[in-house]
Amino acid sequence: MRNLIKFIGLYNYSITFYSLFLIGLYFLVNENIILKSKYFNSSNYISGSIYNVQSSITEYFTLREKNKLLQFENKLLIDRVINFEKDPLSKNDQYDFIDASVINNSIRKKKNYLTIDKGYDDGIREGMGVISNSGVVGKIKYVSKNFSTVISLLNTSYYVSSLISNSNTLSSVNWIGENPEELNLLYVPKHIEVNKGDSVITSSFDSIFPKGILLGQILSIDEDVNSNFYDISMTSSQNFFNLSSVYVIDNKLMEEKKNLETSTDEK
Repeated sequence: MRNLIKFIGLYNYSITFYSLFLIGLYFLVNENIILKSKYFNSSNYISGSIYNVQSSITEYFTLREKNKLLQFENKLLIDRVINFEKDPLSKNDQYDFIDASVINNSIRKKKNYLTIDKGYDDGIREGMGVISNSGVVGKIKYVSKNFSTVISLLNTSYYVSSLISNSNTLSSVNWIGENPEELNLLYVPKHIEVNKGDSVITSSFDSIFPKGILLGQILSIDEDVNSNFYDISMTSSQNFFNLSSVYVIDNKLMEEKKNLETSTDEK
C-alpha cells in the first residue's frame, strides 16, 4: 500500500492528465455524431477483417472434410443416375461405387498407371472400372490389401469399348501415346455419318463400365486414309493433370455374365 501511494505521488500529474484526456475523448466521441460514426465504422472494419481471416483459416482446415462430403454426395448422385438409367423400375441396383483418392499418377509414359488408396479390404477387385466426375479413368490392374493400381486410359495397350452417342455406332477408344488430352476413336466404318463434336460414351459391352459414361468428343475426322474406317481423333473428357478423386465400379452381375459367355463359347 505504501508503494502504491508513493507511485501515485510520483506520477500524479501524468495520471491526472491521461485520466482527463480519456474522459474528454469519451465525451467528444459520444456527443459528436460524425466522430462516433467513424469510430464505430472503424471498429466494425477491424472486427470484420479479423472475423474474415478467422473464417478463412477455419475453412482451410475444414476443406478436406468438405471435399470428402462432396465426393460422397457425387457418388450417391452417380449411383442413382446410372442405376436409374439402367432400369428405372428395378429395385435391385446393379452397380455399386467405391470412392477412392489418387495417391500416384503418371501421364508422361506410353503405358501409364495410377495408384489409389483402396484395396481388397475395401471391396476392390481386379478388372473393375474406374471413373471420375468427368468420365472414364481406367481399369483396376492389381490389388493389395489397402491399395490398387489402375491401368490408365492414357495407356497404349488399353482399349475401351465405346459408342458414338448420336448414331449408337460401336467403336473403340485408345490412346496413341502422344497428347494426354487427345484419344483415338477406332473402327468406325466410312458409311456411318460422323460429325465433329459428337459425344463418345462407354458401351457396357465389356461389363466394366455402365453404358453412357462420357469418354470425350470427336475433334477431327480424316476420310482420306487407305482403309474402310475413319481416322478419328477425339478430346478426352478426363483431365489427368489434376485427377485426385475417383470411383471404382462394382458391377454385381459381371461374374454371372462372364460365366454365361464362357459356357457359350465352349460349346
